[in-house]
Amino acid sequence: MESGFFCEKCGMIKSRCICSNNSKPGPVLKKISKQAVSDIKNRYPDVDEDIIENFPFSEPRRGQFEIISRIQEAIENGYRYIILEAGTGTGKSAIATTLANIYNPAYILTMTKQLQSQYAGEFGFPMVKGRGNFTCRESDFDDRCDSGTCQTVPNSHNFVCEFGVTKSPFEEGMFAFNDAYGAPLYFRSNDRCNYWNQKARAVESDITLMNYDYALLELAYVQHFGKRSLMILDEAHNIEDKLMRRMEVNLSNKMLEKDIKKSIPRNMMSYHDPKEWTLFLQSIYQDYKDISVTKLPKNKADRINRTKLRLSELISNMEHHPENWVVDAETGGMSFKPLKIDIYANERLFKYADVCLFMSATILDQELFCKWLGINPEEVYYLSIKSAFPASERPVHLKTVGPMSQRAIKRTAPKTIPILEKIIEHHKYEKGLIHTHNYKCQQYIMKKIKDNRLLDHKSTDREYKLRLFEKSKDPLVLVSPSMSEGVDLPYEKCQFQVIYKIPFPYLGDQQIKNRKDKDPKWYAYKTVMTLIQAYGRGMRAEDDYCETYILDGNIKMLFNNRMYKSLVPEFFNEAVVKD
Repeated sequence: MESGFFCEKCGMIKSRCICSNNSKPGPVLKKISKQAVSDIKNRYPDVDEDIIENFPFSEPRRGQFEIISRIQEAIENGYRYIILEAGTGTGKSAIATTLANIYNPAYILTMTKQLQSQYAGEFGFPMVKGRGNFTCRESDFDDRCDSGTCQTVPNSHNFVCEFGVTKSPFEEGMFAFNDAYGAPLYFRSNDRCNYWNQKARAVESDITLMNYDYALLELAYVQHFGKRSLMILDEAHNIEDKLMRRMEVNLSNKMLEKDIKKSIPRNMMSYHDPKEWTLFLQSIYQDYKDISVTKLPKNKADRINRTKLRLSELISNMEHHPENWVVDAETGGMSFKPLKIDIYANERLFKYADVCLFMSATILDQELFCKWLGINPEEVYYLSIKSAFPASERPVHLKTVGPMSQRAIKRTAPKTIPILEKIIEHHKYEKGLIHTHNYKCQQYIMKKIKDNRLLDHKSTDREYKLRLFEKSKDPLVLVSPSMSEGVDLPYEKCQFQVIYKIPFPYLGDQQIKNRKDKDPKWYAYKTVMTLIQAYGRGMRAEDDYCETYILDGNIKMLFNNRMYKSLVPEFFNEAVVKD
């Protein structure tokens, strides 16, 4: 690809760059020539022309055209939901790109902003991100848009930013976009706010990249984006978690005292029945409604308005489905969390597209997946693709020391150290990743093994340390509790892994404990899913190689317990080496 084709600041094609003054998005990048398209048609005469003409590369991977054809047929046959379970190496992003081009307007939703940028960089689709990702044009201090003048100055609702948008047209050609209701917005000038410029391009584009967090806020609340033909949901096994976190409401005494001069009564901190909280929530909701936001900075006014909206929704949800909510004391406040989101998922997300395509390497059980997302199985087309990676190139070695559960870990953890040291020495010229599942295990390893190759991180510098690990030519070993997903470490970037502790969800969280009590298979599913995701971090291509070692004796549960065993995919079982 041409050097310098993408803007280093926003990651978009320069012709559509959000940092430029271009008024309209250009065409979606087609990376192959007409001659290449003609050549593909000659080699694949039975493949629909729409697929070939919208495929982003000059040569498909094995099986890609068949997968796209089957999904296309399912869409034409009227399926509203399509599940594609396919492992790394299938080329799911190229499949998504082809289908988005065919069935636009479309959304592509990713787990993280980093994955958004990868899609944008590879395929040229515009992406939309929140204000905190852009520099304010009005500020002299390099402030971000979420802390710029239009957001932070008292009476900022009266502030007129020459770079911003308005509901009234200024000049011909200043049109920005129509919102979900068809109401137009206009730019005040050609010298545009970075945030609004990228958003306008994304709204007007036939294909838009969003991360889940932004999409759940934007589609259901802000509503500048309307319904589209297709929504592609990448890493779809995380949708339930994302929706749960979006619906969760946390009330801190510090916030309540600051906003409405109230706090949660001490005697109520032990109340766990949602019905006992109805009157209190209604009372503080009324207090928030009584706040005059006209003289507040816009960012504070927006926060107050969001709090009102979320309190209103919480009260309604807890009144209609009190059995579905968990109330628990947190440090300095209370949390209100849903147990399940099956009754909310369509309204919050799925209804914003005619067809939803779910993609993941770890669906594991399509019936459970549909059940937990409130999807009618009769409306689902399910497609599962076997892993193309040879089991011999991704072996799993069981070097167990006994269970690493909370009760047993003090006894078994010391036994892990000599085994870890042997593994690290065996791979002394290679980079590796140790999955600890929590920071306590991470710090135990760092304390007990004095080796300059070991690299750890905090939650605050995770991305920096990951980049450092990826770019280093030294045989570093990254010790981390949070690299099981969204991390791509092919070839020499990671040639061995250690699953130090089986990733059982934390039962100290009342939401997780209650859900496990009601639905034990959900707990097993979450455990297996996280394990399989971690297993896939270092094996990213057919000609790649990565060895995995498991130290936690609780792995035996996945092979012996019927409930767990039914969820473990065959491609994992076939890789286990009988040492």
